[in-house]
Order: sequence, then structure tokens, then C-alpha cells
Amino acid sequence: MEIKTRDRVVGGVFLAALVVILLPMLFDESRGPALEIEPMEELDIDRVPEIPLPNASSAASKRDELRQIVDEDGFLVEFGTRVGDVTIDENLNDSGYWAVQLGSFREEDKADALRIRLQADGQRTWISQAKIEGEIMTRVAVGPFNERQAAESFREVAADKYEIDGLVVGYQP
Repeated sequence: MEIKTRDRVVGGVFLAALVVILLPMLFDESRGPALEIEPMEELDIDRVPEIPLPNASSAASKRDELRQIVDEDGFLVEFGTRVGDVTIDENLNDSGYWAVQLGSFREEDKADALRIRLQADGQRTWISQAKIEGEIMTRVAVGPFNERQAAESFREVAADKYEIDGLVVGYQP
């Protein structure tokens, strides 16, 4: 194809595209002026009516009861365990379940490392936080065991295998 013919074809395609785009604009109807929206009235937000709370006195008493068993950081006062975590304690003998606490760490990284090591050996482990003498500690434990003797046996295994002198404690979910 010659250069002159090619230029004429390209020019023709360009003009056809221009007509296809602009021609419908010529036949569109006018849409009219844009609608103006009136501004809203000013709202007086300061005048919100006071709504009495149902059973406000019982809610206040429940709050006071909760403050007696949970400290300001969310730890149970009696056991030092964070609310929602598993409770383990040496004096928790009436639960019927037992665990072996293998460590209590200031740094969570060390607790995670021990937990990962125990889980790699197939142990059921978990981490919980507790406030011990005002300091937040991360504890690593294995269990639960249905019998204290099973927990004692595992404590002996842990002493030999991991060189950790664990502590048999009561377990309460």
C-alpha cells in the first residue's frame, strides 16, 4: 500500500471516529439547570433529653462487685490470672484437673520459645499471663491432666528431658 493511500485511510478512520463520538452530542436534549438543595436547619445538639437507665442501681452494684475480684489491669485478684485466661494455681486443688507449669517469664519471646519446643514434641501447651507480686509474667504450662499422678509423672519426664523443674498446679478453664 502506498504512503498516500495509507494516510487517507487513517485520516478517514479518524474522521469517522470523530463523527461517531460528536454526532450524538448534537442531538441530545438539554437537561435543564441543576437543582439547588436548600441547607438544613441548625440542630440543637446540646438539648438531648436525659434517658434514665433501667436498673442503674443493680448495674452499679455489679460493677462494684467486679472491681473487688478484678484489678485495674484485668487480672483476678485471688489468683493473679488475666480474666479469660486459664487459671492455674498451687492452691487450686478442688478443680479435679491438673497441669504442669514449666516456666514463668518476664519476656514473652522466651515463653514462646519454650512453648514451641514443647509443641514440637507433641505436648499440649498454652501460655497465660499472670500478675505476680505486681509484675506481669508469661507462664508456660502443659496439660490438663485428669489425675494428679499423671501430672507428677509428666513433671518428672520434663525434668529429665528438658532439664526443667516444673510445678504441678491445679487447672481451671
